[in-house]
Amino acid sequence: MSPKVYAANVHLFAFVLQKSADGDDAEEKEKHWLWQTCDEIIYKILHKNLNLMEWLDLEKEPNNPSVSLIKAEKQREDAPIEGEVTLNHRSIIIDGFAYPLRLYDSYGLWLNLYRPQTENGQRTEDVDIQLLSRLNPNNCFLLNGNKKFLGETLIITAWLSSEQDPQNQKALKELADECLKAFFPQDYTIPPFARSATLFGSPIFEYGLFNQLTNYRHILVWFFSHPEAEEKFNFYQEQFFDLFFFRAKVVKAFQQNRQVYQDTNKEYSKIEEEIKTLEQFGDDKLLTEKQLEQLSQKLKTLPKMGLDYANLLRYLEAYQNTIAINARNYADRLQQIRGMMKEEDISFLEIFSLENCSYFQEQIRAELGYFHHGSSLLDKAIASIRGRVAIDRAKSDRLAEEKKEIGDRNLQITILAVGSAIGSGGILASSYALITKEEPLLPPFSTPFPHRFTLSLGYSLLFGVVVGMLIWGGDKIWQCYKNRQRQP
Repeated sequence: MSPKVYAANVHLFAFVLQKSADGDDAEEKEKHWLWQTCDEIIYKILHKNLNLMEWLDLEKEPNNPSVSLIKAEKQREDAPIEGEVTLNHRSIIIDGFAYPLRLYDSYGLWLNLYRPQTENGQRTEDVDIQLLSRLNPNNCFLLNGNKKFLGETLIITAWLSSEQDPQNQKALKELADECLKAFFPQDYTIPPFARSATLFGSPIFEYGLFNQLTNYRHILVWFFSHPEAEEKFNFYQEQFFDLFFFRAKVVKAFQQNRQVYQDTNKEYSKIEEEIKTLEQFGDDKLLTEKQLEQLSQKLKTLPKMGLDYANLLRYLEAYQNTIAINARNYADRLQQIRGMMKEEDISFLEIFSLENCSYFQEQIRAELGYFHHGSSLLDKAIASIRGRVAIDRAKSDRLAEEKKEIGDRNLQITILAVGSAIGSGGILASSYALITKEEPLLPPFSTPFPHRFTLSLGYSLLFGVVVGMLIWGGDKIWQCYKNRQRQP
């Protein structure tokens, strides 16, 4: 047999941005998503049409950072809800309200459905906790599917029945677990238990762990053991609304930060791989034309990679700032509550500010320090490649110029050799005419004077040798001069 509780309540605190993250107005179909979702929840549970949009004035007091959006002519701050659900073949009256609010850059909704404490002036009976399952058909209280959705806090409150001992923490923890099992569908994985404490003197149990951030849900089960606890909860509703809002913004920013972290980590790995590929080019060898082309191509891709990487770092820093701002706002609201009731223990609410927010910021700070190293590596790699390409390109151009000069000299020498050969042949041909019958060519030293042919040929060879030496020597002197000019 299921346990019973008195006056069970379900509170939903949900938040969405007024505008999308890029600053553009939301698409028309998503503009009123939160209010339409509220109508859908009410219809699924009570089969009634609330038509919350008819109650709203979204332009109400535009300069007021926090204002109820109920039209002024309604003369109230919330939209009342009445209906019935069936439990064990009995009709159970359910009351509630929808409290729409504009909070700074966002919209908030406090939706409350509850079993009244009295009917017709009489105290209502304790009810089976299976009533909670009738208040969450198809898991309608868990919101999803909107890119502007910041998050939600779900609170189940109830008065303990006369059978329950408010001092028996073990039994109360089991009762809180049973409430969640009744509230959620059988195939739904209940968020893991986080911690328990007392708030306003009544036991409260928190579910949802940040190490399961992807599927994180913030759920509280709060058992009232004396009237003051519920009275204080209602009295400080504005501060609680703000607390849950700032909390949702912190958690959402950290969730988005984790997504960007994964992308940044991948880009960092790519940067390391790119830097490792530079090792294949070595440092002591002149780069080939193909290698120079490869490095030149990297000078086109690496700056684009660096720009994308810098944008990811900018997003990480933006989420870090968002967390810091809203963590500070959360702490300020706690100070307001503490100032109103100095004797009250609110350490349960302070843990998020003192421990979780500090952990989020410290983790992001450490990761940014690590990832900024990637930007430094990339900048150094780009500078190194530019210097290497410039130096080796200059050396390659100089070698090409020297090869061209050597080729030109070889061509000149070839032309000179051919010209000399042709000239020598002409000399020989012209000198051969000196050999006649009257003065034939005789063996050396057979006559007292050399033959005119011998003299002509000898003088020609001597003149050619002298001219050749002058040309060769002049070329050597010119090359030495040019080499000295190239030296730094």
